[in-house]
Amino acid sequence: MSGKQLRLKRIISPVDGRTVLFPLDHGVSYGPLPGLECIDRAVDLGIRAGADALVLHKGMLRCLETAVSPLPGIIMHLSASTCIGPAICHKVLAGSVEEAVRLGADAVSVQINLGDPQEPEMLRDLGRIGQSCSEWQIPLLVMAYAGGKQHRDCGPRIAHAARVAAELGADLIKIPFPEDYDLLASITSSLCVPVVVAGGVPQGDIARFLQIVEKSMEAGAGGIAAGRSVFQHADPMAVLTAIRGIVHEGATAANNPALLTA
Repeated sequence: MSGKQLRLKRIISPVDGRTVLFPLDHGVSYGPLPGLECIDRAVDLGIRAGADALVLHKGMLRCLETAVSPLPGIIMHLSASTCIGPAICHKVLAGSVEEAVRLGADAVSVQINLGDPQEPEMLRDLGRIGQSCSEWQIPLLVMAYAGGKQHRDCGPRIAHAARVAAELGADLIKIPFPEDYDLLASITSSLCVPVVVAGGVPQGDIARFLQIVEKSMEAGAGGIAAGRSVFQHADPMAVLTAIRGIVHEGATAANNPALLTA
């Protein structure tokens, strides 16, 4: 077994091949969003609710030092941009694979936004990170989007972005929900690495969100990456627990009546 495969077992359940990612990297892009004002609480939530992995920027890995419970997988996010600047879709590297290894991360993640004027630079950076991941045997999560400032994410572009991520060495791919379960099934079945669906912005209708989770699993998704949809909900523990139940335990959206009426 390679070092990369061993580390992937800390992120993807070896029992069912699925994962629940809890991204907490929003602070760089959007600042202290509601639910992320105290990162320690969000980290503790992810640990207690049973997320398979947390996604954090390097500076927030220090929050893990005081955790008393067994840690989930840790993915260090390397991409950065802010909504204050003129180019939020242009992600630049703010860390390295070597740095992630030194800090104890199990994997790294990079975001690409196809369709942005700086797309070539992001693809170049992805290639370089992929090479380093191979050298250090570190799994690579690619957050693949195809919107940019000039285009809206749509089915064919999402499929293209997922294919780019796989072609350039991703071990795990995160995509926005393509609003089409047949297309999602086509994407997941055509790639040789797991594809997780992003939770996106908070859903006013939590019942619909959980149905998306359930049907995405039926379409072959390898898991869910839910951040804002969890930590900005009135009962984030209940939401993350419900997601885990659907992904790993065969639960359905209808199994959560208390949450659906919250």
